Amino acid sequence: MKVKKSLLNAIAKLGYKSAMTAGGTASQYGVYQAREPKAVSDLRSKKKA
Repeated sequence: MKVKKSLLNAIAKLGYKSAMTAGGTASQYGVYQAREPKAVSDLRSKKKA
């Protein structure tokens, strides 16, 4: 049981490290979130009010 748990922990750490590296790489290539159109922003604020 300990071997299984340690193997799963090692796989989880590797996945976490690769996700962090991939996120940093994406930001280097200029990936960004587009700005929301003003009309959509106005509609959302009207719904909340």
